[in-house]
Amino acid sequence: MEKIEKAKLSDFDYSILQIETQGVCNMKCEFCPYVLRKNKSAKLSDEEVYKLIDSIEPEEKMEYMCFSHFNEPLMDKRIFDFIAHAKKSGHRTLLITNSLLFKSQEIIDKLIKAEPTYIKISLQTINENTYKARGANHLFDDYRKNVYKFIKAALDGNCKSEITMDVACNFLTGKKRLLKKMAGLEYGDPSMPISIDDIKPDIIEFIRKLSDFEPRIKFDAQEITKILSNASPDYLDQTGIMIVDNISIKIKKFFFGRRLSKFHPVKNSIPCQTRILGILADGNVVPCCLDYDGALALGNIKNESICSILDRNRKFLSAIKTGSGSLPETCRRCQGAPTKIGTHVLEIARHVRKLRKK
Repeated sequence: MEKIEKAKLSDFDYSILQIETQGVCNMKCEFCPYVLRKNKSAKLSDEEVYKLIDSIEPEEKMEYMCFSHFNEPLMDKRIFDFIAHAKKSGHRTLLITNSLLFKSQEIIDKLIKAEPTYIKISLQTINENTYKARGANHLFDDYRKNVYKFIKAALDGNCKSEITMDVACNFLTGKKRLLKKMAGLEYGDPSMPISIDDIKPDIIEFIRKLSDFEPRIKFDAQEITKILSNASPDYLDQTGIMIVDNISIKIKKFFFGRRLSKFHPVKNSIPCQTRILGILADGNVVPCCLDYDGALALGNIKNESICSILDRNRKFLSAIKTGSGSLPETCRRCQGAPTKIGTHVLEIARHVRKLRKK
């Protein structure tokens, strides 16, 4: 048997690997760059996925292995086998889904049986009026009921996965949003609600109806309001609204998802804090979670091992993490703003902060 060389992601300051097994999605969300993709039909072979999983060293510093990037993983019928193989190889696993396929009881049952370490349900909007931003040909009431159906099945099946339902907002007050807009800075994604106050009624209604559907879910409007009023824009710092012990709702701060192609670049980069290394469905290895079309491709796993690709790009990856040297325009766009004025404001503000630290 061929011995496979293993890469330690922590050696390159990464803690998450995202594997996009195939490039298709069943939504066309306004906040997602998926619709801009040139190649939506790419697909990794079984052999390529299994070899990639086996090429990553399981380590405590690695948070998880995720089987998506800009696709919908449940559209890949092989996904449950990939999760099983990753678990057997010692990896914590995450599956992120838009939940549209929860209309299928078979898919619900298979996901619960697969029991990845984490399941993230990308709700983003639970308001019937803004649901259209997701570009789904599916009635909102049916969509919501199918999520409820999954939650009930997870409880019935005693699923041990940590399940999180994400709802998005820009975490901005009207005044702060206006000031950022006037300064030419980013002010969140226009298709998403502005603040916690905007989404509070929707979350309360969502949990109330979930409790009506599944009585094991307790509903307390006052407690929900209290938790939301203290919700941090730092997603990792949030405890979320606990539905039951292993199921919660968290609020995700949104930013404009198409910034890599739409923003104006800054002149000088700053250190990038991304924890995510991505493998696109066409095999390209990308150094962040925002690269949807391989603009920053480091190499391709169809032609070269992941170990070789990472080693060959060690200097470039270090430059991204430290913000040193001359980085590509794509990186500088990511750190830029929607207007040229905004990029100047950002650079002045960063320079002032740098002087204050001295």
